[in-house]
Amino acid sequence: MDVERPVKLGARALVAATLLAHLALGCGSGRSQHSTTGTAGAGAAGRGGGGGASGEVAGASGDVADSSGNGGAGTSGDVAGASGNGGVGASGNGGAGGQGGGITVDGGVPVDGGAAGSVDGGGDVAAGATGSCGGVFCEDFELGQIDAAKWRTPAMGGATMTVQTKTVAHGKYAVQFHGAANPASSDYVYLITNAAPAALRKHAFGRAYLYLSPQRNDLDMGLVFAGTAGFPKPTYFSIANHGTGWQLGFIKLSGSPGGETQTYPAGDIPVARWTCLEWEVDDNPDEMNVWGDGKAIGTLNKDSKVGFCSGGCSQPASLYDNLNSGLIGAFTDFGFGFYDWHPTGRPAFDLYYDDIVLGTERIGCLP
Repeated sequence: MDVERPVKLGARALVAATLLAHLALGCGSGRSQHSTTGTAGAGAAGRGGGGGASGEVAGASGDVADSSGNGGAGTSGDVAGASGNGGVGASGNGGAGGQGGGITVDGGVPVDGGAAGSVDGGGDVAAGATGSCGGVFCEDFELGQIDAAKWRTPAMGGATMTVQTKTVAHGKYAVQFHGAANPASSDYVYLITNAAPAALRKHAFGRAYLYLSPQRNDLDMGLVFAGTAGFPKPTYFSIANHGTGWQLGFIKLSGSPGGETQTYPAGDIPVARWTCLEWEVDDNPDEMNVWGDGKAIGTLNKDSKVGFCSGGCSQPASLYDNLNSGLIGAFTDFGFGFYDWHPTGRPAFDLYYDDIVLGTERIGCLP
């Protein structure tokens, strides 16, 4: 305790009770309700992740904290944010850093603190310890191994997968997928979500950091997909490579009629560097939008310039089989890895993913 600025026990209890009541209002409403006077602490980076400043921030009111987690303190300076991380989010979406956005009195016993990865007033799952996660589903591989509760891992044709530390986008770990040289037939290896949140079933956004080496020249190698159960024959939207460039597709591999529609945006897939790959998939109407490092790569919808079409679809009047809505049914499975449909003669290659996030709004890239 700061002996130069003593605070009586009764006063501290009154401050703590008032803070708790005010913070509860902030969580419930999902809005920032600032103290009438005083200086707000610095907000932490990330969605809804305002945190109290790490020092003592004085405020004229003396007993009302900022409900956004910014930690306005009394004139005595005795109320401060414990770490500046994981305070109550102004938007109600959870603390960004999740390090326990506690408030202490006189730097002593915590009055309130949010645990890492907690959810406040009705929002998304909060960030992981490294700050790389968010949305409603995330994976940064910082466990150092594949989480069997999150993922299943189908593989075929000798393709392999490992969590490693040599090539990473952020943190200590990323997942590596390896394809051997000149396999005798198609090969694949994937991480596929075990139980994707129901909020993603009709309209979903995603982000993953992607690293590919060396340059692919395959005719058709799937990378990321969003669709139904039933791999390796689901109905899905696909982000793939075609030659050295991108291929965006709707593909129906089971049921009748089956078929596919694909388009080929301009530009090559970046090689030997991390790319922040983002996407949006919608089933009503059916559409996929893809971005790389914050810039548009391309769109697949009924108005796209279609490069390949089968199963009775026309170009470009419809997305597939003259239908433009409800083609997927529900996005229940999201996959990350590769499926090389035509690998004959290829060299060995490695593909890495890091900082995967799925959500109900655009995720954005990390700094």
